[in-house]
Amino acid sequence: GEWSETVRKGLVISSDPATGTRLKRDTPVDVVISKGRKPIRFADWTGKDAKAAKAALEAKGLKVNASEEAFSDSVAAGNVISQDPSTGTLFKGDTVTLVVSKGPELIEIPRRGVIASGVDAAKQTLQDLGFVVNVEKDPTYLGLGYVLRCDPTPGTSVPKGSTITLYLI
Repeated sequence: GEWSETVRKGLVISSDPATGTRLKRDTPVDVVISKGRKPIRFADWTGKDAKAAKAALEAKGLKVNASEEAFSDSVAAGNVISQDPSTGTLFKGDTVTLVVSKGPELIEIPRRGVIASGVDAAKQTLQDLGFVVNVEKDPTYLGLGYVLRCDPTPGTSVPKGSTITLYLI
């Protein structure tokens, strides 16, 4: 048998001599029977480069949908977060869907609601944005309980979940 993308499993693909040839009775005829579509094995590209994954999967005759992107703190930008299906076998023309990482979600540290604000209000503002907040006294600390500065500085974009240190005056 042979693999065939067009002839169903169990049907004749070809014969020798060809169909329609007149033969003497009891003349042997060789026939090739279809084994059906050839299954394609493929790798799991989770955590690896999405462009390389797309190229490798397409080279095997598969279609690739890599249009979905998502933020990820653990998968680098441009790499595959998830693959569907992740393992198994498919057939020529079947689709593999990849979710591609945009890297960590970056959030800008605001100036308003942080600098020159009371420590509790500033802390709440930053926690509401998804930051972890550390509070320290500035070397010039006077006991006022207001934020003099923060590190990283306002206007900087950092990954959600980053630690921001508030320095009090």
